[in-house]
Amino acid sequence: MVRSIALYAGVFALLCGQAALAQDPGGGASPPGPDDPCPAVYPGDQAGRKSIAQWMARAAALRDVPEALPVMAGLAESGLRNLHQKGNPFAGFFSMHRVLDKAPYKGFRKNPDLQLRWFLDAAVIVRQRKLAEGHEAYGADASSYGIWIADVERPAPKNRSGYQPYLDDAEKLLPDPCRPSSFQPDEKAPGLRVGGTARQRDAITLTARCAREPCLVGARAEPARRVRAAAAVESDGAAVTLTLPARTRRSARLIVTVTAVDESGNATRKRKRITLLR
Repeated sequence: MVRSIALYAGVFALLCGQAALAQDPGGGASPPGPDDPCPAVYPGDQAGRKSIAQWMARAAALRDVPEALPVMAGLAESGLRNLHQKGNPFAGFFSMHRVLDKAPYKGFRKNPDLQLRWFLDAAVIVRQRKLAEGHEAYGADASSYGIWIADVERPAPKNRSGYQPYLDDAEKLLPDPCRPSSFQPDEKAPGLRVGGTARQRDAITLTARCAREPCLVGARAEPARRVRAAAAVESDGAAVTLTLPARTRRSARLIVTVTAVDESGNATRKRKRITLLR
């Protein structure tokens, strides 16, 4: 088992906000219809691994997360079992720590729906932040799913490679897609507006906002040796400030890339040429 210490999930929940928490986590929904091939409700602790994997995959699809991602994590952390041994601070499918037993995941030890919601909330915000901070291919390829899971679970460094080997097992449990045919994935990139003067001194300061939907916005500059990147911040319609501090005392002509990412992982990038004066 890859032991996780997920003490940061409360921060993730705050960043995701109510929009993420309101989405269907795979539990509490009506039974699946003809266009819904996988369980919409938790099939129970005694269900086979395939049914549990399909339940997880359906919920992931409804969050525009790869269907195999929570299944791989569950296989690595618990053998795809809802573990809750007395005295063990870690519990559930994803080895959630007991400090997470508070809103919005209060009661997760007895509620697999909340466990799955936590994992998907965290997966969404990890992807948003990585993409916004310039990792343009993050999560795009199945060969990198293990790294994505490690960024969610945050195991000891020596265990970060322990998730990727479960991809084949997850795919065997998911021979067919679990996304309902009636569900339309969000493929529309966020609208992004960027402001800032072309000549600045000591540090680069820009404003950015996503007008149509909440997003995370980050910025980086080339050449990177001249200016530090701006950490991703949340924009919920209002303008936010991005600051890129100078690394050197020399003037430089830079190309700054501002990236906005929505919860589905859709990204918009805008570039500005800026002269930094020292």
